Amino acid sequence: MAFDLIDDAGLREASASALELHRNGHSLDSWISRVADWLTHVEAADHDTFVGRDFQHQLWEVQTIAATGQGHIDVSAVIADKAIAEKLWSLKQAKLPDSLSERIAWLGAAWEEVSALVVALTIRKPRLKQYRVFASLWPQHFTTVAHYQKLKSLGRALGLSIGSDHRTELHQRILQRLDDAGVAFRSRGERMTLPWVLYVHYVQENGSEATELPSESAGDLRLNPLPAGRRRRGMLAINGSVASVLAMLEFAKGGRKRADFLEHIRSVNPKLATNSLGTNLNALIAEWGALRSSGDDLFLTPRGEAFLESGETEEVSDWLLTQILGFDNLLYVLNQAPLPQKQAISRLQKVNPGWTSNYAPTALINWIKGIELAELDAGKVLHLTQRGREWASRIHWIPGELPPVVKDAGESRTDTPAEEIEDLWSNLPTLSEIRAAFPADLVFDASLIAQLHAGLWNRRHPRRHFAVLTGLSGAGKTQLALGYAKALWAGETDLDPGQHGYHIVAVQPGWHDPSSLLGYVNPIDTDVYMRTGFLEFLLRAIADPDRPYVVLLDEMNLSHPEQYLAPLLSAMESGDAVELHAVGDEVGDVPGYIDYPSNLVIIGTVNMDETTHGLSDKVLDRSAVIEFWDINVDDYPGWTSSVLGAGALAQVKAVLSALMTPLRAVRLHFGWRTIADVLGYVEAGVEGGALTAAEALDHSVYAKILPKLRGEDTKRLRDAFDAVAGVLESHSLSRSAKKARELCADLREQGSARFWR
Repeated sequence: MAFDLIDDAGLREASASALELHRNGHSLDSWISRVADWLTHVEAADHDTFVGRDFQHQLWEVQTIAATGQGHIDVSAVIADKAIAEKLWSLKQAKLPDSLSERIAWLGAAWEEVSALVVALTIRKPRLKQYRVFASLWPQHFTTVAHYQKLKSLGRALGLSIGSDHRTELHQRILQRLDDAGVAFRSRGERMTLPWVLYVHYVQENGSEATELPSESAGDLRLNPLPAGRRRRGMLAINGSVASVLAMLEFAKGGRKRADFLEHIRSVNPKLATNSLGTNLNALIAEWGALRSSGDDLFLTPRGEAFLESGETEEVSDWLLTQILGFDNLLYVLNQAPLPQKQAISRLQKVNPGWTSNYAPTALINWIKGIELAELDAGKVLHLTQRGREWASRIHWIPGELPPVVKDAGESRTDTPAEEIEDLWSNLPTLSEIRAAFPADLVFDASLIAQLHAGLWNRRHPRRHFAVLTGLSGAGKTQLALGYAKALWAGETDLDPGQHGYHIVAVQPGWHDPSSLLGYVNPIDTDVYMRTGFLEFLLRAIADPDRPYVVLLDEMNLSHPEQYLAPLLSAMESGDAVELHAVGDEVGDVPGYIDYPSNLVIIGTVNMDETTHGLSDKVLDRSAVIEFWDINVDDYPGWTSSVLGAGALAQVKAVLSALMTPLRAVRLHFGWRTIADVLGYVEAGVEGGALTAAEALDHSVYAKILPKLRGEDTKRLRDAFDAVAGVLESHSLSRSAKKARELCADLREQGSARFWR
């Protein structure tokens, strides 16, 4: 719905509508409540508290009022400076003038006074953080729109004239405009946040072409990336540096005719070819998003105005990250790990297979270095700078790539013959044969094996044999996958020594491309291909299409599967060949392309914790996800082979069974690996003669079960921890019970609990 924000009635109606929209979609009341609590905290601070380092750290770093913009600039020296803290205290105590004009002048002078002290201690001007300080001290005179160009856009929409106002003035004029229009507020927090809400819903662009959209977190914006196919292909047109771009924008300030602007570019760079003049102009429009054209007239965009005013490339980060092909890809991979420049070029060539030379990737890398997002070390390895990490933190998506260049028909076979598929399926053992082939000490529910089998062998997808096993750590995911793989080959008798129909890959952190699995051409000796065990297994599968070859990706999400599996995931779906290298027909005996084997079975195991990554839709869409969390302590097969006496064995089983129930309710329970470890510890302790069974059980529970107990305070978690402590006390496991009670106390008194503290 469109509202006229210049009209008082329209502004009142728009305000009510925007607040309701934000309440329903973006947790507005929660944000207002946090703002109110924060402002009360600031107002209540006495002198000693206020000038103290802890309070100053909160004042400069808390993001309650505004979380957008340049919020990563290091202000630790400012926080530690007593003179700045005292200056802020004295300003806070001063009585502000009653008249609007005098108050505008007073706050503007205060801003400049503080800014002069701050800028001497920081590399860049921390405008956002200083704004949050001022808004915290004088909330009745500031909005929550921290970004000045967004504030100017809102001011124009409200009918205010925007000149060379001080950045603190416009906040007051916008709030005065709302007051004059008779907009009603429930609280001062709502008065502060309404300008942001109006901007988000009725001023900024919110369509599919917008570079930023409201995030789920109130008071913040999230980037809205274009898909790879719709992006500008590179940053090639403008030679020079950021200073060159700013110089051209300075000339365009206030509006220019196209012919005048092109003549200006020629005067700055007389050697530039005539056909390159328009290319430079189009780059400012399409590659930087800093200019817009209206017929024959050129104007700065709000983004261009902000860039020109501050000189900070952060003002165009939304455009570069969401509109330029390869820009986000490079920052994304460098945020995972540094790369030699040659590898960075190769990665960009994968993003756009049309970049067959180094020219375009090198130009993009040079711009990223020129913007000071990355730098080369002495070994020519490309690292992100602090600013680069700040930009990369805004990438909440997995950057896309253009599809591979289509090969000539004779280069690869894209379809597997139907007879090969049929022979493979006819040779598969039945589900009952697979169950029977599992070792007796691997006790899995029959339905679980059936789920895995059905997920891998869906006849509607003859190439897609891919399953992901997720669930409780130590529940037997790896053993299930390995047992299934062995069962597929249980009847085979003609295997060569050392050859199996399965291959285990221990996925490592830092796998950012397929070379970890598929190998790569030796960069020093390009006649040598660095093979991997997985590639050898893959070639074996291709040579033997009638039998299933199972690869187990153990802890597959320690790295991003969509990165290191990318060519296999694409080929699995399309039937296209998998590219190994682009050097020629063969490197050694490794061809440039191989067919995707329809007999390849991939089973990945997944644990979800702080050391792992989530799975993208690209992976989930191609796999059958099987989750199992429920563990029956009585079903553990090791009970019957234990050397413990009946009494001690019964106590171990009783304690573990009793602990399993409350911990299962909060998904902190344990699997068979832990049961085996506890039982083995007790057996060793008793056998050594130094510990009784009860003492050994106490030590083992303390060492193997309690360290995983953690979480934030909720009733469910409190009940679970209380029940755990009760179980341990009832079985006289005093050491473990004491620790459990400490965790219970931490949960209630501190709001969270961790074993390690």
